[in-house]
Amino acid sequence: MNSGELTEPFPQLFGRSAFWSELERWERPLVIIKSLARHDDRLIFASFSAACVFGLPVSLELLEDVYLAVSPRSHTGKAGRFVRCGVRPTPGIPTFARGTVHGIHVTSPEQTVVDCLCTAPFPQALAIADAALRFLGISPDELGQLVRRYGGRKRGVRGALRVASYADARSQSGGESIARGVMIQEGFVVPDLQVAFPDVLEPWQTFYVDGAWILDDGSKLVWEFDGKDKYTRFAGEHGDSVTRMMRERQRESRLTAVCDAVIRFDYRTVMAPGALARLLDAYGVPRIASSGS
Repeated sequence: MNSGELTEPFPQLFGRSAFWSELERWERPLVIIKSLARHDDRLIFASFSAACVFGLPVSLELLEDVYLAVSPRSHTGKAGRFVRCGVRPTPGIPTFARGTVHGIHVTSPEQTVVDCLCTAPFPQALAIADAALRFLGISPDELGQLVRRYGGRKRGVRGALRVASYADARSQSGGESIARGVMIQEGFVVPDLQVAFPDVLEPWQTFYVDGAWILDDGSKLVWEFDGKDKYTRFAGEHGDSVTRMMRERQRESRLTAVCDAVIRFDYRTVMAPGALARLLDAYGVPRIASSGS
């Protein structure tokens, strides 16, 4: 076999370089988890790794390591690329609940979500919380109840309860949720989501935007998160890239006829410290009187 045909994406896991290079970045963590599960079917994946298996939106920076569930009496903590998470039995359940998804053993959806909310930074936790409302079919109040039940005395429970209070199932993607989390952290008024605006050219049609603020003076400020997945879907619906760009520009021109500003930004802007705040300030997006971090 010629050199360069194999790659080692995770310690002691090898695969064909061509296969690995063709994978999207967001596909790679799940491939690693599946490979580890095939190698050792005793492993129970937890926290962000389990959330990845369930298909919840987990930021790639949180999936650099692999998280495993162990008894709190076992050795816990990080060893190499593995993080061993002590999971205590939930009151009323004799052992920590687990399930199997596509042959992969994982902590229960409820335990998984709560563990993620207790440890992820606020914006990334909000993305998981928003998706969890749809995944579990629950309300923000019920999510808070799950945090109290499954969080116990776990470090980070207070922060997880704060995340649950802001969770909103209307968020359409993890990127939108993270952006909203940064807005909340920076002290901006929480925007309304999936706001409908009429199409001035075809009044029977309606535009839905990712989020908007309606100011006291009646001004309407719209924001839209530019994620790759959005444009991939749009291209699939509307043909080639030129047609896609034309339709998107036409849509935005009609939006500006019924609102005062369309604020667009991508993930890089969201994650650059202070960048999104400077952008929103430039458009006059209001801040609340005081906010926590």
